[in-house]
Amino acid sequence: MMSVNPRYQPVADYVRAYLLRSAQTGDPRNGQRRATARYWHSLNVYNNVGQILTGENASSEERQIAEIAALFHDIDIYTVAHSDHARRGAETASRFLSKAGYPPELIAEIARAVRDHDHDFDDEQPAADQVTDMLATLPHTSLMVIDADLLDKIGVSNIMAALMPMGHIGKHVYEAARELTEGWPLERARFWHDLLTTRTGRAMGDERFSFYQRFRQQLEAEIVTTDPFAEIVPAGAGS
Repeated sequence: MMSVNPRYQPVADYVRAYLLRSAQTGDPRNGQRRATARYWHSLNVYNNVGQILTGENASSEERQIAEIAALFHDIDIYTVAHSDHARRGAETASRFLSKAGYPPELIAEIARAVRDHDHDFDDEQPAADQVTDMLATLPHTSLMVIDADLLDKIGVSNIMAALMPMGHIGKHVYEAARELTEGWPLERARFWHDLLTTRTGRAMGDERFSFYQRFRQQLEAEIVTTDPFAEIVPAGAGS
């Protein structure tokens, strides 16, 4: 069960309203739906980071930094280009927290974690090398927030994210099963799993990816994705 600090209610209220306002400005028709999805993603990240903090025996200060950063991390996803959203989000978080009376030193650490969360991952570079680089250059709070964000792309979350658009475009069950067992959802889940850095994040990632693998095996056992009796076109037909 998610642990919630009631002191963060003003932060959550601000993030929710900011996301809605900015999403509706850029996309009046679908803004509310997009903002709601992003806000609930932020709640998932907040939940993940809480579990990581406990597993890492984090200090009370680290907990405050990482939890607030998790709520703020995507606040500017709809106001600027994706490549700039973490930097702008850090600025937005700093302004709000300063007005709310948080200490400057704490605000700086929260802003750092928000800014760091959008790490420049490279599909062409071995994951182990990227993990080594992050461990050498980023503070523990940033690593925990990054892991919390990555974990929302593995396991059940990854399966749900893949299935939702398939339903909208009318794919059959066997087509969805085929993509979940052979296509990009599995490959992306493996990619994100391999980039986790903290001990607790890796353990959570192992559990979630293992679930994905078991789900995949069950899909293959229950659902036929290739027709073994595909119609054979006679030689010369249609010529």
